Amino acid sequence: MSRTIFFLVKVFDREEYAKDFIKGKLFSNRLSFFRKYEEDESANRGDKYEGVVGWHQPDQIRLEINGKIITDLAGPVMTQMNWHDHLNVFCIYAAHSGDFYEISEETIEEFKKQISIPKECETLGDYAVIVTNFNKFIERVKAAASSNNYGLNAGLVEYYDPTSFNGSFSEVDSIFRKRDEYKHQKEYRFSFDTGIAGNDPLILNIGDISDITMQCKVSDINAQLEIKLPNGKIA
Repeated sequence: MSRTIFFLVKVFDREEYAKDFIKGKLFSNRLSFFRKYEEDESANRGDKYEGVVGWHQPDQIRLEINGKIITDLAGPVMTQMNWHDHLNVFCIYAAHSGDFYEISEETIEEFKKQISIPKECETLGDYAVIVTNFNKFIERVKAAASSNNYGLNAGLVEYYDPTSFNGSFSEVDSIFRKRDEYKHQKEYRFSFDTGIAGNDPLILNIGDISDITMQCKVSDINAQLEIKLPNGKIA
């Protein structure tokens, strides 16, 4: 299903990082960083199930070793690709249309909730940079990746229910699939393949983006968000 992206929001825990982003520096950790990241908050930054290519419910798969069938599996059986560890990923919140095809007086309040920043996102930091022109931002990222000869895949992350989903994802699609406990992040993700293995993050310079961004506190975004219909109805 096609979704319209209205704006992007990048959250930072330090103001200097927000200013670096406005200067055009995209700090992108390896996927391995997120797989290994440990934190007190749940469904925040870390996710050991990043890049799952196979997720099979215990009653939907049969495991056999040397002719012996393994029974009583404790949970879903998942598979991941080791080479995904070396991809660099840049994650950003995307305020998009979701399931809305049109907005009316009856649906405007629900639509506002759809594009508002969830409270959970405040756990990522206090400082936010809003990207006001999605298409121009995408163009600049693509141009920078191309000039450096980096492979690039980008798109909205789709979320699945780990208690019921049973199946596989392609190696590329799996980078853009996460368990639904992360769905509040409404993530748009860039995956860069530099062709270099390792653990080092990538700092991709896309050039100054102050013309398409604005900085604010994360806690102020929803209060400043206003939607107005042609008939004057405001939410």
